[in-house]
Amino acid sequence: MIARILSSILVVALLGGVLGFAKHDADDRRVTGVKVVVKDESVAGFLSPQRIQSQLGTTRIEGERLSDIDLQKVVDNLLGMNPCARAEVYPTMDGTLHIDVWQRRPVLRVHRPEGNDYYLDEQGQRMDLDPMHSPHLPVMHAANESQARMAYDFVTSTREDSFWNALTDQLAVNEFGELILHPRLSGHEIVLGDASACEHKKRNLKAFYRAQVKRGNLRNIKRIDLTYRDQVIAQRYP
Repeated sequence: MIARILSSILVVALLGGVLGFAKHDADDRRVTGVKVVVKDESVAGFLSPQRIQSQLGTTRIEGERLSDIDLQKVVDNLLGMNPCARAEVYPTMDGTLHIDVWQRRPVLRVHRPEGNDYYLDEQGQRMDLDPMHSPHLPVMHAANESQARMAYDFVTSTREDSFWNALTDQLAVNEFGELILHPRLSGHEIVLGDASACEHKKRNLKAFYRAQVKRGNLRNIKRIDLTYRDQVIAQRYP
């Protein structure tokens, strides 16, 4: 019985020593390298591993003890970068500090007569322009936030539609408070009214385009009004 107790005490002591050594080894582990991965780099072009490494000064982290690095502070610094939507920072047993980031994705650029341009992202949140990257997006000429939101609703509801994507370029609001689309097809404007019934408006507009192309007089059209439910009202140049 005594031998069994002594044996148990010895095992516990050895285990404690191993754990203590492992903890000391973990506390003394150094950063051997920093690996930055932009998870959606091919989708949004704002951030790159090189830009993040430059922003954080990751070369200064290498050689530091992992226990001395405030991982949450690194995450906070990443989230402080305007294009960063989400970040994860974690070490692995080989001493590599992994930095994974995801980017914000703007869907609309808002141009104000007074003040700076800005983006609205997928969540409808305001996003400052970026000095390193300027994506090609629809531009809304808005006098106020309400007008910008009207364009945002239209763009987000049609962003998976290839027809609207190919057509949508510049947006504005007329004196009647109606949303106007200035398509990539130059020479005319399209009165949308608001962001509702986009599929129905698309069918009407495509039917109108087909008829006008067949007749060869699309270039004579100045204005196309889609605000009526079952008809398209067109205004020609005088």
